Amino acid sequence: MGEKTEISEFYDRADRHMLAGQYEEAIALYRKLAEIYPEKDSIVMSLAWAYRESGRMSDAVLCLEKLFEKELKRKIFTGFAFDELVKIYRGEGNYERLVVICEAAVTAQPDDISLITTLGNSYLEAGKAHRAVEIFERLTGMEPDNPALFCGLGKAHVAAGDFNKAEGAYDRAISMEPADAHRFYNELGDVLFHAGHYDRAEKTLKRSLGHRHDQPLVHCAIGDVFIKQGKPNDAKMSYETATNLDPASTAGYYNRLGNACAAEHYGTMAIEAFEKAVSTDPQNPFYYLNLVKLYEAEGLHDKARGIYKRGQARGVFS
Repeated sequence: MGEKTEISEFYDRADRHMLAGQYEEAIALYRKLAEIYPEKDSIVMSLAWAYRESGRMSDAVLCLEKLFEKELKRKIFTGFAFDELVKIYRGEGNYERLVVICEAAVTAQPDDISLITTLGNSYLEAGKAHRAVEIFERLTGMEPDNPALFCGLGKAHVAAGDFNKAEGAYDRAISMEPADAHRFYNELGDVLFHAGHYDRAEKTLKRSLGHRHDQPLVHCAIGDVFIKQGKPNDAKMSYETATNLDPASTAGYYNRLGNACAAEHYGTMAIEAFEKAVSTDPQNPFYYLNLVKLYEAEGLHDKARGIYKRGQARGVFS
């Protein structure tokens, strides 16, 4: 009983150090506890979190990898360490290692839909499009009435360059939930946009509007497509439609338009958009800073100083 109480107090001290941000002190205590009770996964997990919070990510990963190996051997896959490793490897962009642990998890639990889906997404992130297609085809065979899995298959087909099959997969999802057709077309349009297929993205996003025209964010998305296609005036019109549909978000929409125009070097239109954002919401510091940055980039240094001083006078930067 005495030893148990002493260990509990030891653990409480470590937890208090964590809450206080005293990570090295917490690490020292968790390590001692892990040496005494190496079979207690919760202690090793706490040690991993302490390493992570202190910035010692490689040490955190070592702890989590050890826990993950234990998880693989159990009949019931808890996946606590696996989930943390997935977050870390995604955050680091370490897709090669992400794929390895996802493959190991699916090998251990071959019927787990969630794990298989994570594997499919990891293949997409790693640029292994054809492997992703195989995984999502497997998933849609396992759950043929799950629209989200057909969307995953559609994304994989886009990555593999098979656009007809991508549309077919999304059409299957739409057939299951026809009331959400606008949402599915919007999602596919976004996937096509980020894959650089702007003409296909435009067509697909317009199909979304064909089902529901009152979607301001879809009008913004089409505007982004127009900018990529070299049609800034059309983009401006799309964004104006969005502001008419959702006046409360006008400043945010103009700020988005400004960023999109600036990224494609439409400096004059970007300035106009940022100026509208500032005038619509004169208390948002980010809109001022975006405009200052663009003025400076365009060599308009006096205007940059002037708008910054205006923000200061309004107390925006306090």
